[in-house]
Amino acid sequence: MHQFQLDDFVRAARVAASDRHAGARVRAVMEAAFVHPRAIAAAMSDFSGEGEVLFEDETVSIWYCGFDPHTHIPPHDHQSTATIGVYAGMENNHFYRAKGEGLEYKSTRRLEPGDVISCGPQTIHSVETANDAASFGIHVYLAPLSKIERSLFDWETGVAKPFTEVAYEQMKRPSTA
Repeated sequence: MHQFQLDDFVRAARVAASDRHAGARVRAVMEAAFVHPRAIAAAMSDFSGEGEVLFEDETVSIWYCGFDPHTHIPPHDHQSTATIGVYAGMENNHFYRAKGEGLEYKSTRRLEPGDVISCGPQTIHSVETANDAASFGIHVYLAPLSKIERSLFDWETGVAKPFTEVAYEQMKRPSTA
């Protein structure tokens, strides 16, 4: 079985994030790692809960992210390029476009183990677990995510509000998938 070493992955993602073509380089690192989602799952077996910063500096944030079964997290932005890989479970990423004061639904992409997607700085999406299992992934942001002013978007009106942990928890809803 292929081995995944978290320290080696973090090191490779950090080097890629410092490159002139950071988005493409990080995506390549992610795609190479996520060819073996079971190896990532085995190496990440001690991680639980919603999220944990694996590394962050002024250039890059690397996060473990987990989403509970039957959960739909609210529409939000990252204000940075994000590359997301799923190593266990399935999730639906629903994409929106800012339209006037609100949001307009654009598309949905289901991510299964081994899938990787990239989102631009202005991307707005919500994430919904796609079945009865939790979803687990690694997210790489080309900025210090914990220091960025981000937005959550009201489910009904689409109006933006500051992203806070309290608001995020309050705006979660049950999945319909």
